[in-house]
Amino acid sequence: MKSITEKVANWQIETFEDMGTYRALPSPEKRKNWHNRNKHHELDWTCAALYSGMFELTKISHYPKYINWLASIGEKNKWQLYKRMYHADDHAVGQFYLSLNQHIRFRKRVPIQPIKARFDSIIESEKGKEYHWDWCDALFMAPPVWARLAKITKDSTYLNYMDKQYRMTYNELWDAKEQLFFRDKSYLGKTEKNGKKIFWSRGNGWVFGGLALMIPDFPEDWKGKPFYETIFKQIAETLVKTQRPDGTWSGGVLGDLKDYPVIETSGSAFFTFGIAWGINNGLLDKETYEPVLIKAWNALTKCVNENGMLGYVQPIGAAPGESFKDYTEVYGIGAFLAAGSEMYKYTNTHYPLTKDTGQTTFMKDGGWCWYQDPRAIISNGKLIISGLSGQSGDVRLGVFDLKSEKQDTTLILHKKFQKDDHNVPALYQRPDKSILAMWAKHGTEKIHHYSISSPTDYSQWEKPKKYEHEYDHKNGVTYMNLYQMKNEGKLYNFFRSGLTFNPSFITSEDHGESWGNSTHFIANDIKGYQRPYARYCQVDENTVGVSYTDGHPRQYGNNLFYAEFKDNAFYNVDGTKIKDLANGPLRASEGQKIYTGSDTFEKSIINESVPNSAWTCAMATDKNRKPHIGYSLYLNDSDHRYRIASWDGKEWHDREIAYAGKCLYKVESSYTGLLAFDPKNPSRVYISSDVDPSTGEDLGGVHEIYEAEIGPDDDIKTITWKAITTNSNYRNIRPIVVENEGYKVLLWLNGPWYDYMNYDADIKGVILEKPEQ
Repeated sequence: MKSITEKVANWQIETFEDMGTYRALPSPEKRKNWHNRNKHHELDWTCAALYSGMFELTKISHYPKYINWLASIGEKNKWQLYKRMYHADDHAVGQFYLSLNQHIRFRKRVPIQPIKARFDSIIESEKGKEYHWDWCDALFMAPPVWARLAKITKDSTYLNYMDKQYRMTYNELWDAKEQLFFRDKSYLGKTEKNGKKIFWSRGNGWVFGGLALMIPDFPEDWKGKPFYETIFKQIAETLVKTQRPDGTWSGGVLGDLKDYPVIETSGSAFFTFGIAWGINNGLLDKETYEPVLIKAWNALTKCVNENGMLGYVQPIGAAPGESFKDYTEVYGIGAFLAAGSEMYKYTNTHYPLTKDTGQTTFMKDGGWCWYQDPRAIISNGKLIISGLSGQSGDVRLGVFDLKSEKQDTTLILHKKFQKDDHNVPALYQRPDKSILAMWAKHGTEKIHHYSISSPTDYSQWEKPKKYEHEYDHKNGVTYMNLYQMKNEGKLYNFFRSGLTFNPSFITSEDHGESWGNSTHFIANDIKGYQRPYARYCQVDENTVGVSYTDGHPRQYGNNLFYAEFKDNAFYNVDGTKIKDLANGPLRASEGQKIYTGSDTFEKSIINESVPNSAWTCAMATDKNRKPHIGYSLYLNDSDHRYRIASWDGKEWHDREIAYAGKCLYKVESSYTGLLAFDPKNPSRVYISSDVDPSTGEDLGGVHEIYEAEIGPDDDIKTITWKAITTNSNYRNIRPIVVENEGYKVLLWLNGPWYDYMNYDADIKGVILEKPEQ
């Protein structure tokens, strides 16, 4: 369902500049002067309908190309409406402008002023008080823009103007008996060949689809809302009675089938969109309307050819007319995209895909970011996994018996803590084999929470304690990383401090019973509100390796560095000393640079992040304690790469190893599925990608897990990737490998993953090794 919708969208984007070639035109004797094969102006109503449908697709597709394409159209045209001041058709493009303005990624980059200035001028003018929307198509073109502007500005003036104009159209063109709109007043006395009134399918599709787009923007307590909901329900009642046996609706809704022998998809697609939306939002009864919906959608999909073009779209007109199998129009495709997107929501709600099987489920309902470690440990033959529920916000802990390969228990350490994958506990095995878990909120609290288990029963945990930081800044702490320094007799918790927004640490001299000594660890060098993002690795029992960026890819084309920390001093990988911590935190630029980014804040509107920026995502050391750093490289929203930098004792070997695919979600377009090393053998690497790792070919699926052996001289040209998961229903992301006591386990997250606060993942994986019995 989603795939065929994306297929149609892909075809339309690829052929957009050449749209005239595929345009449906009436038979020569019926053509008007506007029937031609020129490209429509990008601000024309025809394209505006396409953009509205394309934006609906961005809500359900993880492909960034669709929202980026829309943004490029808007920026190219400087976010202007089309030329006619009062004409509803020339307001329609404002729908997707305002939709982008409300998208978190574009809110500061898409202005509403051009629309607001036009509408203010209309309201203030004498001509604006006249009746303007005197054809039913107008009820799709303009009203949703006025309603959305009212919502954004919180100014009811725009909503009231829309309501007044809409009711004028309703009073003139609505037929209460048939519960449909005449196209315009010239049709009030016209009839079909069967004697029934002429109600144009696409015209009523414009109205029905427009209501589905507009009603969600109404204030819940607005007294006018029931009027629009009633119209919507009444049209829907008529659609049930008039659906054809083939699942579509005739070009003239009440006309006989023999008078409309060829199907027409644009009106039917708008009807399908509206019915799906109505069921999804509780306005239409599922039992009554589901058979109508399924039948309609199945009929539409049969009209998509092998290339992705939707056929049988009636040409531009004002009444029922011809349609042709091998021709289309952009507005019909917009209607199809809206229908497919809403159908996906419908099936995902009422008939969700089953969770993937084939690998072991180690814990249900958990997730993690990648800046907390360790997230899983092995102790006493048990695999202990930390997680954060994306549904409830519970801090969760799973215990899995590796010998019997069965789940022991799942615990809630902190109920309804906060829905945010950054809040996952870091774990530490204490000398007596009890487990310390430490967690914190994502920068909204100045508290580290922690608890300690029984040394023999990991279902038993102490009541959580708190370490409260005292400083004057409003930001809280986030990220937890627990590493022991044996010579010092100290356990370190490396985290990001709200005071400096930089990596800091606190220490414990009793293996986590009590904490103190908050210290600034790494300081940013980049101007503005930047911060290094650090990952940590236990190089040996007295040394922690740190790989870090000097900024966030969303804001800066960052660089990647490495340093080692021991005996309260910083060192290069070759053992040369950089500085003592007593002389201040490590400046980001004082570490050894592994990767040089673009070193710029500049990015285009179609890049949510700055090109040529990096994320450090994995670290391990080999048997000779030489570090290996895995990181992702952002080129654009649809093209990420995985790289590894390996130290051979004399120099770093930095090379590209795989295509990482598309961004995980659009708000954080630098996020990938991530990679992991085998902690005992870093030449064995695991990645998550939604494209062919070796070629970058889009396989049309979700993120899968792959493995490969990678030597110091191997790169993307020589590496052979083997798929561990295939044909998955849901993404497999953020792998980690945990090892101890002869056991080695590969873990990853599997399930719907929309963003860091909205996911429904299980922790799955494979037991790679078990000790000899």
